[in-house]
Amino acid sequence: ILRERCIGVGYLSPQEAINLSCTGPQLRGSGVAYDIRRAEPYSIYDRFEFDICSRPEGDVWARFRVRMDEIYQSLRILKQALDGLPEGPIMPPGKKHYQVRVPAGEAYSRIEGPKGELGFFVVSDGKPNPYRYHVRAPTFINLTSLEKMTIGHKIADAVVILGAVDIVLGEVDR
Repeated sequence: ILRERCIGVGYLSPQEAINLSCTGPQLRGSGVAYDIRRAEPYSIYDRFEFDICSRPEGDVWARFRVRMDEIYQSLRILKQALDGLPEGPIMPPGKKHYQVRVPAGEAYSRIEGPKGELGFFVVSDGKPNPYRYHVRAPTFINLTSLEKMTIGHKIADAVVILGAVDIVLGEVDR
């Protein structure tokens, strides 16, 4: 039943996914093998061997399969991280309180989250709190593809298609 409800439903071509700024499993389920951890490695991702999971079908089933494939890649990364963990204490004893003072100027940084690109734009005047900030929430952006994917389908398919976008209500409540 799951396969019948998902295969061929909610198609999004690679070009449409790119044009709509989709990221994460939404983009990779349309056959675009793009992952920020490979394109612009951050933290220690450049030390790990892992595959970018993508499926060319572009439907709900492909997005589901990408997420399942990513579970195995996450376990692969975790095993490498644990194997490389040095011996000894994790944190030095005693509590330390830190306050991060953002230097004056503006910056944008992003990570590959489980649902796609999670980005932060910060404008600071050098005081302890940023002057302005904006969060690029992946499911808010990925939700823009909903119209394209539901045209021509049944109303009951809209629920399945929305589920494949994998929204977080706190991110789309704008």
